[in-house]
This record gives sequence, C-alpha cells and structure tokens, in this order.
Amino acid sequence: MWDHKNEDRPGRYGDPGKFITDPDKLELDQHALVYISAEEDYDIAVDLEGQEEKFDALRPSIAFVAKNICRLDDLVQRYDRERERGGGRFPYSLNLVYVDEPCLILEYCGMIENTTFDVVFRQEDRKFILEGFGMRNNLPPDWSVEFA
Repeated sequence: MWDHKNEDRPGRYGDPGKFITDPDKLELDQHALVYISAEEDYDIAVDLEGQEEKFDALRPSIAFVAKNICRLDDLVQRYDRERERGGGRFPYSLNLVYVDEPCLILEYCGMIENTTFDVVFRQEDRKFILEGFGMRNNLPPDWSVEFA
C-alpha cells in the first residue's frame, strides 16, 4: 500500500530541475501541447486539445502537476507492482498528461510492446486519488497521494 507519509522518493522522473514548474515559463505549442519537460529530458507534455482557450487559467494546475509528476508516477508503478503484474520493472513510459478537472489522466506507452493505457486520478483539494488503471475503474480509495 502507498506510504501515507508521502515521503519524497527520487523515482525515474525525480530530477525536479528537468521539469518546468514555473507557470509563467509554460508555453502552448501549435499542436495544443504544453511540454512540462524537454524532449532531451523526459519528453512529457500536457495535451490541451480542445482546451487551448483555458491555457492561462490552467497554468498553475499544469505547473503543480509538473512539480509532482514523480510522486504520481511512483504511485502508478507501486499499484502495478502490487496489484497487476506482481513485480519486475515497469515497462511503460509516461507520454502525455490530460487535464480534465477534477481529473488528471496520465497516458503510458509500452517500451517493449506497442500498447498504451490511461491512469486516471481524481483531485480533491491537494490529494490525488487513483480511480482507474487501464481497464480497471473504481479502485479502492486507499490508493492516493497527498501534497502539502
């Protein structure tokens, strides 16, 4: 189960210097993507297709996600290890993030096999609750991460 003390772990996306966490430095490109890390770093973007006009209002939320993506990804990996595959290396990389408040959707791509799946979090205050993992929905509420 998730460590409810929410201790920071380095994780695979654990270098905060590789993320754009200042809302004023975020940029919307011509494809409605907001990169929260450079391609040479982690190459993770938030997809705002259909929400481009909300970009300025979403800047603080996107920066918050960029600042905390490592902890969200750690929870996804822990859930996969404990509930899905039973251990081993997590063979997926985080590709895109979708903001559909109050939900946050992380899209993962297979590094070994050609596959994608979504992981859905619902945000309540400063807490993200894991609600869906691939085809599994309505997960127990004890899979969550809280931010100060």
